[in-house]
Amino acid sequence: MYSARLTVFAAIAAVILLALPAANLASRAYIGGALMPENPRDLWSVDRIEGNLSYLAMTCCQRSLFPRRVQIGRDGYLFLGDDDGAAMSKTAGTWPVPGGLIAAQAEALANLRRRTAEAGAQFLAVIAPNKHSVYPGALPAGITPAARTVTDDLIAAAAADGTPVLDLRPVLREVAGSAQAYLRTDTHWTRAGAAASYAAIMNALGAQAVPYDLVPLRAPAGDLARLLKMQGLYRPGHEVDYRIDLRAPQATCAAKISLLSGDEGPCEDIAGGETSVMDKALRVTRTPAAPSARTVLMLCDSFCAASSPLFNASFAEIWHVHWKFIDDRALQRYLRALAPDIVILQMVERDALSLDLGR
Repeated sequence: MYSARLTVFAAIAAVILLALPAANLASRAYIGGALMPENPRDLWSVDRIEGNLSYLAMTCCQRSLFPRRVQIGRDGYLFLGDDDGAAMSKTAGTWPVPGGLIAAQAEALANLRRRTAEAGAQFLAVIAPNKHSVYPGALPAGITPAARTVTDDLIAAAAADGTPVLDLRPVLREVAGSAQAYLRTDTHWTRAGAAASYAAIMNALGAQAVPYDLVPLRAPAGDLARLLKMQGLYRPGHEVDYRIDLRAPQATCAAKISLLSGDEGPCEDIAGGETSVMDKALRVTRTPAAPSARTVLMLCDSFCAASSPLFNASFAEIWHVHWKFIDDRALQRYLRALAPDIVILQMVERDALSLDLGR
C-alpha cells in the first residue's frame, strides 16, 4: 500500500517537473528560434513560456497578452500601455484629467521658474515626447491619436502663466522622417533622437552646440520586449541605433554625490560615456575645456542618458539628478549650494503631469 502511494506521488512529481520544460520546448519549437536556452535551468522558467506565448500572440494576431503593460503597433513597433503614466489613453485623448491638475502643474512650473530666477539661474522646461506622439502611424489598430492632448493643454497653460515649455514633439517627428528616432521595441529615443533634442535645447538656451557625427549601429531588443518577456526571441542586432562621435573629444570626469550625506566620491574619467540618473544619487560631470564655462543643474529622467555626452562636452560642470528623487527642500539646497547658471527640467511626456517639484 505504502509502495503504491509512493509510486503515484513519484509519477505526479515527474509530470510536474517535466511539464514546464515540455511546454517551453513545444512553444519555442512552434514559433521558431533556438530551442535550448543558454542556461538549461531556464527550461523550468514560467517567464520563458510567457515570452513565447506573447511572441506568438504578437506575430500571429497583432495582439498583446498584457495590453495594459505593452501594446502591439504596426511595422514591428511596441508601445507602452496604460500601466505606465496612462500613456496610451493620453495619446487617444480618453484619459480622465483630474480637475485642476493642469492648472496646478502650470503653476508648479511657474514657481520653479521664479525660484531659479531668484537664484540667478536661467530656467528651461522641456518635454521629451512619448514614442506614441512621434510615430502615430505605427500605433496599434483602433488607436487614433487625439487632435489635442493633455500635453497641449499643459504647454498652453504654462505659457499663459509665463513659463514657455520647449515641446520636442515637432523636432522628433522631423527626425523620424529621415532616421530612426525611437527604438521599435523600447520606450526611448535613439541617439539620433537624443542628439536632435540636445540641439533644440542648446538653441533654446542660446548656447553653442558641440559638433558631432552619428554612426549607425545595431542594438538588441529593448525594454518593451523585456516587459513581455520576449527579448530572447529577437535577433541580437534587431534595433537600429547610432553612436555619437564627438568631433573634438573632451576630457570629462564624473563623480557620485550621496543625496543623504552630500559626500562626493572620486571624479573618474568617463571618456565621452553616458551619465545616468536612474539611481538615487546626484552626479556631477566636469569638463574643464568645454566651450561654455557655465554650470548646469540637470533635472531629468532616463531620456537624458543618451544625450548626456553632448551636454557634458558643452558645459564646464553639470549636476545630474532625477527630478522624482528630490523634493523642494533638496532643490532649494542645490540652488543655494551649487549656484548653477542654468536649470534644465526635462520630463518624459507621460510623466509631465506627475511633477511634484514647485507644488
